[in-house]
Amino acid sequence: MSITLTPWHGQKIDRPGAYIGVPMEVYHGDPCVGPSISSSGLRRIFTASLRHYWDSSVYNPNREEMTSTDAMVLGRAAHHLLLGEESFSSLYIVRPEEAPDGRAWNMNNKTCKEWVAAREAEGLTVLKPSQVEQIRGISTALAAEPMIQGGCLSGLIEVSFFWQDDETGIWCKARPDAVPEDSLSVFDLKVTGEIGDDELQRNLSNHGYHQQGALVDEAFTKIFGLRMTDFSLVYAESTRPHCVRIERIIDEDIDLGHKANRAALRAFAWALKNNEWPGPKSPTGDVGNIRLAPWARTRAEARATRMLQEFPA
Repeated sequence: MSITLTPWHGQKIDRPGAYIGVPMEVYHGDPCVGPSISSSGLRRIFTASLRHYWDSSVYNPNREEMTSTDAMVLGRAAHHLLLGEESFSSLYIVRPEEAPDGRAWNMNNKTCKEWVAAREAEGLTVLKPSQVEQIRGISTALAAEPMIQGGCLSGLIEVSFFWQDDETGIWCKARPDAVPEDSLSVFDLKVTGEIGDDELQRNLSNHGYHQQGALVDEAFTKIFGLRMTDFSLVYAESTRPHCVRIERIIDEDIDLGHKANRAALRAFAWALKNNEWPGPKSPTGDVGNIRLAPWARTRAEARATRMLQEFPA
């Protein structure tokens, strides 16, 4: 596949394309000439509500700033190193084993707090030595996988795709981890907990990665006139033994992701137009109906029937 890449020179994005050199903070900010939204925003709207999206939206002047957990820091750092992105040392620094005053490192120590604050003021993210060991373990595990050796996490790395939605006029953006050269396949690295069958199914359902895959598919269609052949997740355990699984999201779920994205885009456009950001309440009013999940209803019916038989009137 031949993809034309457009260098980014600090300008607002005003034409569809595949851009290189867009910093992560710019991509997640307000990079286009009009309102834009990424997969994470669409998934937040669809799985939670417009209010949940708006609470941390870059367009909300009273937004709550996101705080990074250890897991989020590990995931970002692992992506940066494992995908071969440049300038790691200009973004991350490893915390020393000893405090500046020579004692063992302890965040209750004033000199440790001052050291961390100074690094953060320099724009650096501080990594714990244990997190570096985790990244090394993940790297070793990934390197042993035949598909990784074959280059599924190489090629076009962290290229930013931008296009304008025909129906709503909203600018959409997608940034897949890797598109191997001469391929219409896309791979996305996920550093996560356990990767058993049940855990991965919950992970896919809870995070809506089928919507992420669908948005990348739309990017290929709008920008290149091509359909993505498949979207696969490269799961790597964050803790030992750092097992790895590469799983393709089935086409039926990608199709559902397109439908979910369309619904979320319409909701986003409506909220922008009306300056209203409702939470997940019933659309017919403040009082709606709630019901048991099908599995819970089946279990309750069976249990009630059994107990009525055991304890007759």
